[in-house]
This record gives sequence, C-alpha cells and structure tokens, in this order.
Amino acid sequence: MVSTASLAAMVFTLLISILFPIVLVIVLYVKKRISLVSVVVGALVFLVFQLLTRIPLLTVLGSQPWYQQMAENVVLIGLFLSLTAGLFEEIGRYLAFRFVLKSRLQIKNGVAYGVGHGGFEAMTLVGLTYVNNLIYSTLINSGQYDTLIAPMLGELGDTLRDQIVNTPAYAFALAGVERVFAIIAHIALSLVVLLGVRRGRFVYVIYAILLHTLLNFPAVLLSRLEHGIIYAEIYLLVFAIGAFLFIRRIWQQYEHPEPVEAGTPGVEA
Repeated sequence: MVSTASLAAMVFTLLISILFPIVLVIVLYVKKRISLVSVVVGALVFLVFQLLTRIPLLTVLGSQPWYQQMAENVVLIGLFLSLTAGLFEEIGRYLAFRFVLKSRLQIKNGVAYGVGHGGFEAMTLVGLTYVNNLIYSTLINSGQYDTLIAPMLGELGDTLRDQIVNTPAYAFALAGVERVFAIIAHIALSLVVLLGVRRGRFVYVIYAILLHTLLNFPAVLLSRLEHGIIYAEIYLLVFAIGAFLFIRRIWQQYEHPEPVEAGTPGVEA
C-alpha cells in the first residue's frame, strides 16, 4: 500500500510543479508587466532543445557500445549528462535572446524567460511524472494495479510498484522543493546569457554552460550516496541561494532604472 503521507507528498510536488511557475508569471506580469512572449519562448526552447533534441539523441546514443561502457562509470556519465544539458539549454537560451527576443532584452524579460524555461521543465518532467505516480498509487491501493498495469509492463511493472510503495514520503516531497530551486537557477542562468547578448560577449554563454554543469554534476554524484537525496537537495539549496542573490543584484542594478548598453540594437526602453 502507498501511505497517506506519500500520497500527500505527491500532491504537494504536483501542485508545486504546476502552480509555482504559473503564480510567478502572474505576479511578474501584474507587478512588472513582463513580456509573456518571453515566457512562451523560454518554454519552447526547453521543448525544442531538451525534449525534442537532446533526450531523443541520448536515446539513440544509448544503443552505442561506447556510450553503454561510459554509462557504467557514474562520474563519466554524470559529467556527460550534466555537460550536454548545459550545452543544449544554454545555446538555446543564446539563440532565443540573440534572434527571437532581441527587442525584449530587459532584465525583467530575462527573468520571464527563465520562469518559462524552468516552469515548463517542472510541468513536463516532474508534473506529468507525478500525475502518473498518483494514478499508479491509486490503482495499487485499490488492488487494480496488478491486473491493469503490471501485465502490460512485465518485470518493469513490479519494479515500478516496489519503488512507489517503498520510497519514503519525504523523497516525493523533496522533488517539489527541488523544482523551486531549479526554477531559481534557470532564472539566474537566463540572466547570465541575457547579459552576454546585451554586452556582445559570447563568453557569457560559456559561463552559463559551466554553471549549468556545476548545478547538475555534483547533485548527480551526491544522489548516489546513502541518503544522497538529502545531500543533493542541500547542495541545490546552496546553489539556489547564490542564484537568488545574483538575480537580486542584477535586478537592482539594471531595473531601477535599467540602462541599455550603447550599441545594443533593437532594445526597448
């Protein structure tokens, strides 16, 4: 049976994954009149560069012997996955700001982009997963899982049931807390790339790729330890605090008032 605490934790994470980015967009639009186009572009970049490009590419690579051998080494596969996530997403950010949002390069719209990017990630990768988790949990508790789901999945069905039943409730809840940290990080990374475009310095994109790798890689390694999920979340909390302080500094520096660097074409005041 799936405990009531686990079910409540799943609902918590589902609500955080869906409602937190939506509330952020509403608040930013009402108070700062952010560009909703920037939010949508952020979501589309994650869709194109992550869900439609990187993840399918990783699936293809998964059949290659060299990749399978690398996957046996936690450090190598963790570094590879972290670096490629940074590479695809930060290049996507750069292209979005450089060509699609070139008339919306205000700091507030960089924040809006980050909410769209990180919010769409939360909704698709975590929100949808937790919808499934709740459905499976309901079926497990009603006794219908073994007749409706397990036969279709075979051994995977048994593994999935055991994972849902045996995962502690706090682990389900931490997935929601992690999405808050991740969205804050995405906003900060978006501002790094945005500043690079405003200043005409591509090296900022390299900084963002490295920071993105630094966000993911240690968390992957820490999660492999005993009670590693707690250590990983503490690390992500520290990263999120640093990201928040960076966002606040950039917001104060540019938004009140927000100067536009000389020579930056097509930037609205």
